[in-house]
Amino acid sequence: MVMGRTWYFRASLGCLLFVLSLADPLGLAHAVKPPVKPAAKPRGITHVVGQGETLFRISQAYEVKVAQLLDANRLKPSATLKIGQKLFVPGAKAAKKVEPFKPLSVEERSTLERSLKEEPPSSPVPPPPPPRPTSPEPPSRPEPPRPRVRTDAEFVWPIEGPINSPFGPRRGRLHAGIDIGSPHYQEVGAAADAEVIYANDTGGPLGKAVVLQHGRGVRTVYAHLSIIVAREGDTVKQGQAIGGVGETGRATGPHLHFEVRRNGVPLNPEEHLPATMDELVRDLSRPRASPPSPASPR
Repeated sequence: MVMGRTWYFRASLGCLLFVLSLADPLGLAHAVKPPVKPAAKPRGITHVVGQGETLFRISQAYEVKVAQLLDANRLKPSATLKIGQKLFVPGAKAAKKVEPFKPLSVEERSTLERSLKEEPPSSPVPPPPPPRPTSPEPPSRPEPPRPRVRTDAEFVWPIEGPINSPFGPRRGRLHAGIDIGSPHYQEVGAAADAEVIYANDTGGPLGKAVVLQHGRGVRTVYAHLSIIVAREGDTVKQGQAIGGVGETGRATGPHLHFEVRRNGVPLNPEEHLPATMDELVRDLSRPRASPPSPASPR
């Protein structure tokens, strides 16, 4: 009886092994798998934070986005750096000097606040240039037409909405920015990486405002805010919330007043923002000028 059971067990085991061999004739199930190669180490260097250095200043020195620094070091936008803290800078090849953050001096702040309270006078229209002499000139090849819309830009739109009032002369003064229509409390985002140099109530027609410094003398202004969430001295990444749309100051309804300034001079913000979908559709619907036909041989 015992011998019969042993024979039956061995026969069953043999059949099972035979079936498995048919299912895997080459024995791949027992083959040794090749070792998994470790992921390539990201290229970059380690920067040791010094006195007064901020994420924005470090990003400017190494020419990387603030978001890249945050992701590489698993930091939150509100993170405060400490002296001696080590930060990995992706893509960097050598250590660079970082200019520390310095708050505005009393004079600089006074000048900024004064510019936020006063609308600059409208610039006079320059006289037309004198007519050029009518001497015959050889025909020149026409230059290719410039693009009608901007397909890339250094800034992003701080909110979504129509432009209710463009940049330019308005009621004898220069409207130094654009007014973007919006409902109350729509989140206002930073147009680009920056540091917050002003976040307060101007006490003037712009109401509550935030001013961001982007480097190379460029600043952006966000006014008529209902609420301010940014703090002076903060680093903000592009698109990060800095406040909410409102109608503080002198405003007839909720909207965002947005300015771009370079070295204190107002610039047309639309020239630094990407084209909207409406602009792209209008551009595609415009008739294209046909190229000049070649002159017929005589």
